Amino acid sequence: MATAAATIPATIDDVDAAWLTGRLRAADALEGTTSVADVDVEPIGVGIGVMSLLYRLTLGYQHADAGPASLVVKLPSLHGPTREVARGYRFYGREAAFYTHLGGQTRLPSPSCYYAAHDATTDDFVLLMEDLSGLRVCDQLGGCSLDDALLIATTLARHHAEWWNNPRLLDYPFIESPADPPYPQYNARSVTDAWTACLEHVGDLVPDHLHHVGERWPEIGPRIMEMTRDQPWTLTHGDVRLDNVFFHDDADGSLSVVDWQICYRSAAATDLAYFMSQSLAVADRRAHEADIVGSYYEALVAGGVEGYSLDDLWRDYRRGILFCFCYPVSTAGQLDLVNERAVALVRCMTERSVAAIDDLDATELIPV
Repeated sequence: MATAAATIPATIDDVDAAWLTGRLRAADALEGTTSVADVDVEPIGVGIGVMSLLYRLTLGYQHADAGPASLVVKLPSLHGPTREVARGYRFYGREAAFYTHLGGQTRLPSPSCYYAAHDATTDDFVLLMEDLSGLRVCDQLGGCSLDDALLIATTLARHHAEWWNNPRLLDYPFIESPADPPYPQYNARSVTDAWTACLEHVGDLVPDHLHHVGERWPEIGPRIMEMTRDQPWTLTHGDVRLDNVFFHDDADGSLSVVDWQICYRSAAATDLAYFMSQSLAVADRRAHEADIVGSYYEALVAGGVEGYSLDDLWRDYRRGILFCFCYPVSTAGQLDLVNERAVALVRCMTERSVAAIDDLDATELIPV
């Protein structure tokens, strides 16, 4: 998805009243010919989002209440290694394309998007989105209640069921398979490049008996990704973690999920495995894992999924637990850990991932 560079701000300083007026008018989000008069900018998500920069914009207008009172703008990271990871996995272009073509059309709700653009040459991008700050959130470091975990799992299952082997997904070429080049090759290289630094930063949390997983990742990671060719596929979000979930707490018990940079046409269980292994406290996952996985499966079946047994789900879930080890490894070893909260997050992700791998004997599913 390419666009003229002039419509993509180079930095947050370029997100001014004139730029916002143009974007909101194009989205029919301003009344009449009124304009944005002033903009107050506040950085948000520091230590929560690690791939991009997020800012809340509080807007004033020539005429009061002429448009949204606040918005969120998302821009690329300024950290070189993080930008390299984003370009290698095509994160920025994929998310801009998702909001352009699929935003608001899935049963895993996303915020309204007023403007999305990506420049394929520079890999610059911008998203101008609904501000969800009025909704309830759970800090990923603390985990969430069983009720919240069940809501996430069943909402995710309904979304997965809607897109289960759905040929309509093939109409969106930006929703790629992780089995297709360059993804397995890039995953192997990026995790290998991160492994030494990961051990330097969080090595105290990685037991010796799991070092072979990181050392053998060039064999393990790509093979698991390639195996998704032979599994039922759906539209996976790729980053379902508590920091990305906003609870509406309304009568319908709904939620919204942000950060669609990692969406793929892939195996559903990986989304569930990532959420369970890195957003729930270890004790909570151990106590409620069977109930949550079972509820997810029941929602899949209720959504019309056939020919996929509970045993199939547990196998794919355990393999997903193993694959999701690459998230804390890459985060610890390559990305910009901007503050103490970001460091605490990657330590939390690592500890929980390691515990899940051991508890479920996931290394038993290392491909041969």
